[in-house]
Amino acid sequence: MARICVFCETWESGGIEAFLCNAICHMDLAGLEIDIVAARLRESIFTPALKERGVRFLPLSGSTRKLAENHRRFSALLAQRQYDVVHLNAYQALSLCYLALAQKAGVPVRIAHSHNTELRKSPGRPLKLALHRWARRAYGDVMTHRWACSASAARFLFGDIPEWTFIPNGIDVERFRFDPAARARVRGELGLEGKLVIGNVGRLCYQKNQTFLLDVLKAVQQRCPESALLLVGEGEDRPALREKAKKLGLEKAAIFYGLSDHVEELFWAMDVFVMPSRFEGLPVTAVEAQCAGLPCLFADTLTREVRLGEAVRYLPLTAPAGEWAEALLTAEVRRDRATGAEAVREAGFDISGVSRRIEEFYLKGGEG
Repeated sequence: MARICVFCETWESGGIEAFLCNAICHMDLAGLEIDIVAARLRESIFTPALKERGVRFLPLSGSTRKLAENHRRFSALLAQRQYDVVHLNAYQALSLCYLALAQKAGVPVRIAHSHNTELRKSPGRPLKLALHRWARRAYGDVMTHRWACSASAARFLFGDIPEWTFIPNGIDVERFRFDPAARARVRGELGLEGKLVIGNVGRLCYQKNQTFLLDVLKAVQQRCPESALLLVGEGEDRPALREKAKKLGLEKAAIFYGLSDHVEELFWAMDVFVMPSRFEGLPVTAVEAQCAGLPCLFADTLTREVRLGEAVRYLPLTAPAGEWAEALLTAEVRRDRATGAEAVREAGFDISGVSRRIEEFYLKGGEG
C-alpha cells in the first residue's frame, strides 16, 4: 500500500476541495491509503463522499494561526504514518513549510500543488505578500515535484522556475452534461420560468467579487426586468451582499441559494455564467459551467487556459457594469447545450483521465 498525505491548510467547501474530491473519488484506492490532513477542518459538502471511500481526515490544531502547534503535530504525524507521498495543496508560499517538515522526516515524494494567483485584499496584505515572496525563496528546494492548475498559478508559487507540471482541474464530465428536463424542474422550483438567469458559483468573498455582480444585475434589469441572479455558495460577504441587494431593490431578483451537493442542476437552470473574480488559479466552476453548455463571461483576471470552447468572453473589471450587462444580454446561447461536455472532454479536463494520472503517480512514487 502506498501511504499518501494530501495536505490543505484549511478543508472546507471550496474549489481545491472540489478538485481533490473529484480526483480521489475516481481513483482505484485498492493500492492507496489516503489521509487528508488540515490545520483546520471545517464542515464540507465533500467530506462524506471521501469518508465513504475510506479516506481519513486528520486535523492538526484547528487553527491556521497556531503555527508552532501545527508544525509539532504534523512532525509527529509524519513520524507515525511514514508517508510515501506528501501532496501539499497551496494557495500561498508560507504553507511550503509543511513540505520542509516532510523533507526533514525523509518523505521521498513531496508535491507542491499551486491553486492560486494572488492574495485577498486585507489590511495585512503587504506584509503577507512580503512573507509569501520570502517563503518562495526560503523553501524553493523542499519539493520534489511542482504542480499547478495554470501558468499564472505556477508563477505565483514557484516564481520564474520553468520546470512545473500542468494538472488540469478536471471534473466529472457526464455529471455536468446538460439535462433539459432537470432544467425545467429546477427553474420551476425556484420560480425562474421565463426569466433570464445569470449564474455564479463560488465562495461569497472579496476574491469572487459578487458585489460587482449586483451592479451588473441592476444594469441588466433596466433592459430586461424579467432577470435574476442565482448565487450558489456561502461566505463572509453574504450579509453585506444581501444588504446591497436590498439597497438596490434587488431582494427578489438576487437569489442566495447557499451550498449545494447538486450544483450541476443549478448550472442547467442558468442561462449565462458570469465570473468577475479579482484573481483565480483555474476555477473548477468555470470548467463546470462550460461543461453544462453555458455561455460564460469572465473577468480578464482569469487565465486563458480556462477557455475550453468558443462560448467564452473576457472583460476587464475596469469596464462599467453596463458594459458587462450588454455582454451577457448578447451572449450567444448554445443550441445544443449537451455538446459543452464534449468540448470539456476534448480539452483534457475529464476527471477520469486526470485522476488516473495522479493515481499512477502516487503508486509509482513520483515516477509516473
